[in-house]
Amino acid sequence: MEWNTEWFVQRLHDRSVRGLVRQLAALVQSGALPVGTRLPAIRDLAYALEISPATVSIAWGQLRRRSMIDGRGRSGMFVIGTSIAPRPVRRTASVGLAHMPFDLTSYTPDVTLLPSLASAFAAPDRTPNLNVNDDEAIVESLRAVSADSWPYDAEDFMGCDGGYSGLYDTLHALVPPGSIVAVEDPTPMRVLDILDHLGASILPVRSDLHGPMPDSLERVVARGAVAVYLHPGLNAVTGRTVPRSRLESLAAIMTAAPSAWIIEDDPLSRFNPFPSGSLGAWCPDRVVHIRSLSAFFGPDLRVGIISATARIIREICAFRSFGPGCPSRLLQSAAAWMAGDAETTRIVAHARQVYAQRRACLAEALARLGHDAGPGCGFSLWLPVREQKAALACLAHNGIRVTEGSKCSPSGQPHIRLSFSHLVSDQEWLAGHLVAAGLLTKEA
Repeated sequence: MEWNTEWFVQRLHDRSVRGLVRQLAALVQSGALPVGTRLPAIRDLAYALEISPATVSIAWGQLRRRSMIDGRGRSGMFVIGTSIAPRPVRRTASVGLAHMPFDLTSYTPDVTLLPSLASAFAAPDRTPNLNVNDDEAIVESLRAVSADSWPYDAEDFMGCDGGYSGLYDTLHALVPPGSIVAVEDPTPMRVLDILDHLGASILPVRSDLHGPMPDSLERVVARGAVAVYLHPGLNAVTGRTVPRSRLESLAAIMTAAPSAWIIEDDPLSRFNPFPSGSLGAWCPDRVVHIRSLSAFFGPDLRVGIISATARIIREICAFRSFGPGCPSRLLQSAAAWMAGDAETTRIVAHARQVYAQRRACLAEALARLGHDAGPGCGFSLWLPVREQKAALACLAHNGIRVTEGSKCSPSGQPHIRLSFSHLVSDQEWLAGHLVAAGLLTKEA
């Protein structure tokens, strides 16, 4: 069967962007357009439909983000899948890979280093308003323990179902679809997936050993960014920390750009050997600061905290009302109990030391082979390579899986990312294979 332009003209009756997306998705899902079908050229189809090529291009972009079509240039666009729901493309591609014996793509805590949850849930009746069906932004105990350790004097707080959930709600509440968003480069791939889902134009903010570079931030903000996404403490990808002097420089730039939101993500604050900072110390009216607790207390206590002005908290809560509303009071109260418990604090501090030791062991093995991993902490290493795909293939041949750096970098930096949080042995063996895969001695 031939799927020429006339075939599409007869079936695409609603020629708005939304209509094209809906009708094309239905044709793919029904099998009328099977996987592998080549779509007409954008200009040819637009001419036949008597609409603007931009309308077709926008619709194709939305279908591409749903992983239903793909392609570029003269090769054209092809149907590649029958997915119904949008999905995080980078993360889904990584999760769906075949098993390898040495998988270093799990940027998660070692379960043997997590504190017990038993005492936190021993007395659920200590949770005020338990099972009361009200939308309460945050339980008072979590608000109090968070305020005591927060990096700036925040006006208001709310609880959320983990850091990514809080970030998803924040971005959807504050960033209109199609807006320009400045993003610290590199950054976790799920953040980039969320922004893609929003249809945002992502502009990278270059970073160095001390975090986002002020001159790069200034250039990107000048291009009309409505929001800036930063790691003000410990970057989850590179493991680097941001000194106060750099935060001051970034704050000076953002003070001169009063229309842009500052969205801060600090998911590993308790593994930062230095106190995490925030641009909220200088720009409190525009900062949304997000912290997650699951890296310290475990993934089944998936609780996060968001700070902002009271007005912005109301806006995020309003968007969240599309879903379940407030997160579980029981989980919030348990997280508050653990955050204030001395024994839990000791266990988390011990875990930080163990992760630091695991990183040091791998970094020392690389140093003996002439490669400097640089400073850092957290769960992952960010290493420059000569050629990214060749490095991945070389490591895979030896049963080693790492993350493709371009999945975490809007500028496509030739790097690899790997987790050491579960790495208890084989550092010398791993270092040898990393070097053989084409590590660069230092970042260009």
